[in-house]
Amino acid sequence: MSLWIYGEAFINATLKSLPRVEEKTVFGKCHVAKRLDEAVDKVRCQEHKALMAEGYEGLKGSQYD
Repeated sequence: MSLWIYGEAFINATLKSLPRVEEKTVFGKCHVAKRLDEAVDKVRCQEHKALMAEGYEGLKGSQYD
């Protein structure tokens, strides 16, 4: 999932409509942390699948580590 998938249109419209808005825009820590967690989990899953195909099970059960 793209980091800005839910708000990309809103962000683009805001950037076009308000002068110097990029200096004043903030993102909630909880929203950023959630998207970061999703990205880390996606990479972990991809790595796990690749390693399992090679016979390595070292990441098994590591989702909540």
